[in-house]
Amino acid sequence: MRLALVSSKGGTGKTTSAVSLAMVLHRLGRTLAVDTDPQGSLMSWSEAAAEEGNPLPFTVVGMATRDVHVRLADLGAGYDHVIVDTPPGDLGIIRSAILASATVLVPVSPTGLDLNRIRPTFEVLAEIGVSHPVEVGVLLTKVRRGTRSAKAARGILAEHGYPAMNTEIPLAEHFAGAFGTVPAIAGEYWELLAELKK
Repeated sequence: MRLALVSSKGGTGKTTSAVSLAMVLHRLGRTLAVDTDPQGSLMSWSEAAAEEGNPLPFTVVGMATRDVHVRLADLGAGYDHVIVDTPPGDLGIIRSAILASATVLVPVSPTGLDLNRIRPTFEVLAEIGVSHPVEVGVLLTKVRRGTRSAKAARGILAEHGYPAMNTEIPLAEHFAGAFGTVPAIAGEYWELLAELKK
């Protein structure tokens, strides 16, 4: 699987989702996680886990460049799965990450601000999709189950034609406090992986 987590907005759950997906994919084959964010959140996560004596069980590399797709053609060849975590705002790096991937997930929390900021991401996806089609899904993150905000978010996504995944990532302490650790609970990410493989 070659998958990028993409959003032009920060704070949507890209890095948490990248680590959690890499954890479940690692159990199925050799996995590489690529941090393309100049702020290096994924690299910081990996370093913090290693310093605590419990390193992440998959390979993590930093690659905050606009030629990620070129570099990963060779580097990613020895891996069964490659997960790419992208920065907010840097459209050059985001474009390159999309070109390196077959599947793109767009994490978004069910708030008006996040949903309002999703359009630039889909504009880039539409532009690239002409020459490099990818499977795209919107992943609702930080969801309070059964709330009106979650239902309203799905309505807004449908209204704009954005393809929402059925799987939702809950607003949960085990995700919120996972930074710098090897995540112990990844249940929803197993569900997400099953949905992606359909």
